[in-house]
Amino acid sequence: MNNYRQINRKDLEAGGILIGRILIENENYVIDDVTIPTQYDKRTRNRFKRNPKGHQEYYDDLFRETDGRCFYLGEWHTHPERLPRPSFIDKRNWKRINELKFETEDLFFIILGTTDLKVWSISKNEDKIILLDREDKNG
Repeated sequence: MNNYRQINRKDLEAGGILIGRILIENENYVIDDVTIPTQYDKRTRNRFKRNPKGHQEYYDDLFRETDGRCFYLGEWHTHPERLPRPSFIDKRNWKRINELKFETEDLFFIILGTTDLKVWSISKNEDKIILLDREDKNG
């Protein structure tokens, strides 16, 4: 994902899906893989619209290879700002995605800014978007 940070003025927004699993021993989430932008996605300086083509095939292959142990955990995309903040469109899309059926009750959304990244989660139980702040600011 870091390769797609919008460092230069000409860099376009990028994004993809998060693929991972939940550890049985402690119920922690692990992101094992992400998709990267495909030729089918719509990308501008301030907008990224993911097309399922390419992302879905990659996910389906990984799901089969792991016998269903890795599954959809959410989405990621970039913003051309140092400290990323979700737009109204981002929040609306996250809530729409949360209404769909997935293997987990919790979904995660990462926005990479030019220097920092932020992670939000949304739960089926609450339908409330929560910023997950890292305790270790250097980690």
